[in-house]
Amino acid sequence: MLRARQRIGPLILLSWVLGGLLISTASAAHLKLFVLTGQSNSLGTTDGDGADSSPGADPADREVRFYWHNLANAARSLGDSGGEFTTLREQQGGYYKGSATHWGPEFGFGRRLYRAGVRDFGIIKASRGGGGNSLWSKAAPDRHMYDHVVKTVASAAADLGKHGDTFEIVGLLYLQGESDSPAEAMVADTRIRELAENLRRDLPNAKCLHTVIAGIAAVGAARDTVRAKHAGMAPDATQFSFFSTTDLRDQLPDKLHFNKSAKLAIGERFADTWLKKFASRPAP
Repeated sequence: MLRARQRIGPLILLSWVLGGLLISTASAAHLKLFVLTGQSNSLGTTDGDGADSSPGADPADREVRFYWHNLANAARSLGDSGGEFTTLREQQGGYYKGSATHWGPEFGFGRRLYRAGVRDFGIIKASRGGGGNSLWSKAAPDRHMYDHVVKTVASAAADLGKHGDTFEIVGLLYLQGESDSPAEAMVADTRIRELAENLRRDLPNAKCLHTVIAGIAAVGAARDTVRAKHAGMAPDATQFSFFSTTDLRDQLPDKLHFNKSAKLAIGERFADTWLKKFASRPAP
C-alpha cells in the first residue's frame, strides 16, 4: 500500500504540472498591436469636454488590451499603465489646466475594431502634450519621443512575453502636426516616412507595419502645409493611409484640441481606414 501511495504522489504532481502547462498554452494569444503616438490630440485633452469629460462606457472597453506611457515633455511623465497591459481606460492627468484625465482616439479605435469582429489585438499608446515632428525624428538632436515610443513598445512586449503571448506590430496610428514650425511643416511627409521606416527596423516584429495618418484640423499656414504633406502620403497605399478631420473643425473648443465626440470619431476613422484596407468586411 505504501508503494502504491508513493507512486500516486509523483503521478498527481505530474498531472498538476501538465495541467498548468495546458492552461498556460490555452490562455496564450497571438496579438496584432497598434502603436498610437502624436501630440496633444493623440494624447487627448479633457478640458473642453464639458461636465462629463469621460469617454462613456462601452462593453468593448473591457475586451481591448491597452498599454500606455504618456509624456508632458522629455523630463516629465504624465503617467503609465504600471508596466502591464490593462483594458481601455482614461489615463492620468492633472498637469495641464482643466485636464484631470487624458484620453484620445484609442477609445473609438478599440471599440470600432471590436464591434467589427476583430479579436486578439492591443493598443500601445505613447503620446505627448505638444511638440513638433523633430521630437519623433531619430536623426534629430532631441529625439526623445522616438526613443520613448521604442522603449514603451519594448516594455509592452516584455509584459506580453511574461504571459506567453506572441505578437506582431501591424499599425502605427499617427496624429501630430499642430505644433510643427514652418520648417518642420515643410518636411512633415519626410519625417513620417522616416519614422515609419525606422520603427519597422527598431520595433520587434514590425516589418509589416502600416501607418495610418489622421490629418490635423486647426487653422494656420504651417498647419495647411502639414495637412497637404500628410495627404500626399496617401498614394503610397502599401505603407501609408490618410484621412481628413477638417470637417470636425467646429469641434475644437479652443480652436486647437478636439472635444469628446471628435476624439471618438477620429478613433473610429482610424479603425475604418484600417478595416477598409485589411479586413474582409467594413466596420458597422
